[in-house]
Amino acid sequence: MFTKQELQDIIELIGRSPVQKFKYSDGTAKLLIVKDNAALSPKADKRSTKPASEPMAEHAEPAAAKPSEPDGTQPAMSEKNAEPDTPKLIEIVAPTIGTFYASAEQGAAPYVQVGDKVTPDKVVCVLEAMKLFTEVSAKVSGEIVEIAVENGQFVEYGQPLFIVKPE
Repeated sequence: MFTKQELQDIIELIGRSPVQKFKYSDGTAKLLIVKDNAALSPKADKRSTKPASEPMAEHAEPAAAKPSEPDGTQPAMSEKNAEPDTPKLIEIVAPTIGTFYASAEQGAAPYVQVGDKVTPDKVVCVLEAMKLFTEVSAKVSGEIVEIAVENGQFVEYGQPLFIVKPE
């Protein structure tokens, strides 16, 4: 049987790879992962709302793999710096693929809303993939200035979820 961490690692690896279907069986457990490309339609993908000319700088956090980077690295968060006189904003990005949920359960109050103050340990949302729920913490102190995805939306690894104005 797989541990929670092993399942998360497998989901992340498949999510970052070009593989569309992954099947595994060891005699005691079977695993089938099929990517749903319908979730990548322009209507569902909100990552392209920023101008292409807007520069992105890396944040000094531990890096994780991203398929588009040749060296296989990507920051857990990145700073947005549109103009020199505007404050730097930090993106809280999805640590794995899954469905974004703003609250712990249907009908409950969301973890955070625009204008809320967050601390590094504050849970801001959960991501669900294959009935496996992953809590996402802010990892930064600041104020939520934008929620970049909608409740129930499928998100990709590294996709911005929240924009934070750091303190």
